[in-house]
Amino acid sequence: MTDEPYPWVRRTTERGNAYAAFREYLNQGPRRTVLAAAEAAGITKDSAYELSRRHDWGERATAYDQHLASAATDGLASQMASARDDNLALADKLREHLVNQLETAMRDGEDPSVRWSQALGAMVRLEEHAFRLKDDPKTTAARTKVQELLDRLDKADAT
Repeated sequence: MTDEPYPWVRRTTERGNAYAAFREYLNQGPRRTVLAAAEAAGITKDSAYELSRRHDWGERATAYDQHLASAATDGLASQMASARDDNLALADKLREHLVNQLETAMRDGEDPSVRWSQALGAMVRLEEHAFRLKDDPKTTAARTKVQELLDRLDKADAT
């Protein structure tokens, strides 16, 4: 493999039409062929094969493909971490609210067990999703239900 940081960028030894042919090759994706690049660039197959050999098209394209795969993975990891952080923040807010509700109910001599248990179950499910780093429709639905529950509890507190 090449030591170039971005081997898919035009080289100083690569003329404009040679790089244009390489870009045609590169943009074909994983099923790229030198013949298809030659046709798209409007050059002969012999010229394309010579340019491919001289400018390491295969190696450079592999580096580019690996770069794209790595970038996609990094982006997914970032999204998952963000979803986890959002879920944990919401779970913390719910936990604090539940503790306040329980203390108030106990002080007033009320039995909050049903509502409190439901809210606690929702919080636990939300934390479970957060620790699994999921951000799928089920997690989004759980987060929405928890937020609705918090809204209802806040509304009940206000009355």
